[in-house]
Amino acid sequence: MRITGNENNILILKELGERIKDLRISENMTQNDLAYRSGVSVKTICRIEKGDNLSIMNYLNVLRALGILENLQLIVPEKRVSPEELHERGKKRERVSAKQKRQATRPFKWGDEL
Repeated sequence: MRITGNENNILILKELGERIKDLRISENMTQNDLAYRSGVSVKTICRIEKGDNLSIMNYLNVLRALGILENLQLIVPEKRVSPEELHERGKKRERVSAKQKRQATRPFKWGDEL
């Protein structure tokens, strides 16, 4: 199945589990081997391959053990700032601030302070 972004999370987890299982098998690894290399339990490997919702830490450990952790760079690429942008802004943005809502200004009338 190709993940397009329109699937629900359950289907995506099932697909990821299938892909992890296929990769494990293609690498001639048993679930025990992968559990040992990743530092998670065999039960966790079974649950990942089944598509259960588990901690991201478990997924990271399994991806690292399979040698594909660096592929996360494709999912969330590092934001590159061009020298021109750095010059224009002066420094890299670290956060976004919310715009303040301005209250409509109206002339003060006695009794408004109550």
